[in-house]
Amino acid sequence: MYTVLNEVNMMTLRRPDATGIFGKAALLALSFLTLTATTGTAQTKLTGDGKCGKPDKQESIDVGDHAGHALVLVKFSCTWTNPYDMAGLKSKDYTGTVTSDVSGGKGQERGYVVVTMDNGDKAFIRFTGIGTTAKDGASAGEGTWSYTGGTGKLKGLTGKGTYKSSGNAEATEDHVEGEYALPAPPPPKTKK
Repeated sequence: MYTVLNEVNMMTLRRPDATGIFGKAALLALSFLTLTATTGTAQTKLTGDGKCGKPDKQESIDVGDHAGHALVLVKFSCTWTNPYDMAGLKSKDYTGTVTSDVSGGKGQERGYVVVTMDNGDKAFIRFTGIGTTAKDGASAGEGTWSYTGGTGKLKGLTGKGTYKSSGNAEATEDHVEGEYALPAPPPPKTKK
């Protein structure tokens, strides 16, 4: 997940008011993932970590009602520092887009993440959370996420979890935990 507050800080004269999930400090939160299957159930636990650099794109618009209140839109790219396995595939990288309503070093964030697996299949995630940025530029975020689908072997993907992120103006690290399920494969076709 990404911490947007830190990026807003960079864009708005070092103003301490933009952190986000799946972004620089949190986007999430995906430099990670080691998956362990639970025997006998359709749910599989996952945990992992990711690392994000500076945002690819960022826009901040002052609201105008009081100093430091802004709406922020951030696009970021991240790499799994500890890739995870899902349906026999390894996670490769992820991108995120987050919006944040920031004021006084605190922000309410929500956004979307696209995880790309080593074969090109994708997992889609929606997240919501909160973020903070300190006067020294340190940022942190946390919240919840859920899978909204996937492509290829990940078609029909469901699941949910939590994330935490931390960082500064240069980089963000994400940690995620949760579980996922994939639909059962169709029964083999029989010849008549």
